Amino acid sequence: MTLLFLVVWLILTVVFCLVNSLYVGSIWPTVCYAALSGLVTVGFAMYEKTRRQRLLDDVQKVLDGKDDFAVRESSLAPLARQLRLKRGEEETRDRRVTESYRNLAALVSDIAHQCKTPLTATRMYAELLPPSAESAAIAQQASKLQFLLDALVKLSRCEGGLIEENVHPTKESVETLAAQALSAVVPEAERKSIVLSVEIPEGLTALLDMRWTAEALGALLDNSVKYAPENSKITVAAQRYETYIRLDVLDEGPGIPEEELPEIWKRFYRGKTNRNASGVGIGLTLCRMIVQAQGGRVFCQNCEGVGCRFSIFLPTE
Repeated sequence: MTLLFLVVWLILTVVFCLVNSLYVGSIWPTVCYAALSGLVTVGFAMYEKTRRQRLLDDVQKVLDGKDDFAVRESSLAPLARQLRLKRGEEETRDRRVTESYRNLAALVSDIAHQCKTPLTATRMYAELLPPSAESAAIAQQASKLQFLLDALVKLSRCEGGLIEENVHPTKESVETLAAQALSAVVPEAERKSIVLSVEIPEGLTALLDMRWTAEALGALLDNSVKYAPENSKITVAAQRYETYIRLDVLDEGPGIPEEELPEIWKRFYRGKTNRNASGVGIGLTLCRMIVQAQGGRVFCQNCEGVGCRFSIFLPTE
């Protein structure tokens, strides 16, 4: 169509030149030429706009899977077939990738589960051995292996889509949730002489999956115990609002630089000032995924003076 427009324009130009050569000094040839050129330009622009809009509408119909008969009968039939084929290939690839992640997550979880029994036995026998450099080395290496297995399980949960499929929120007690999460960090807190305090109103409930949310809260508590100094205090507090509850974990640690606050939720992120601390940077990522899968949110902010506050927001109904 563009070639046709150029041909018409060239013909008009030639006619204008011939007429202008016959009627030198007259303004009418110029006026006529300008008027014809304007009409042709406007007509061409309107045609192109209509044609492109029709093309976009037909493509959208193909993408939406609507009006197949109209698409087949139009000149867009080859394009329609290509788009359907491409969409089918993308959907098949997505299903295969998702299934592969699920299979990998299940495999890693099974391996970790099967390793627990011999690993626990190894650590137990190491504790029963007479104190020596060898028994201490065995216990240390067994602890490292346990740490790696736990990290693999957490990573598989992040990648495998297991969280969204297995989280089933029901109305549960927030006090029970806090008790389950705290029980996992009590030994390490006692070792560092950290006081664990709970300030949760009696009878407070929220919509949550107890097992998964306890793991999310446990990740926050583990992070607080890890970075809090000895002889400090960690508080778990909760407050009810109209449609949600806020569950806070407050510590007296060094806090987090403001520029790093948006980064701490990223997978494998390690703070610039605490790279020697244990862990691989998965806990906070897993926490956020668990909370978001239940329609909640999690945030972190520094407290005035010292420490920081992690807040989990969960719906109540």
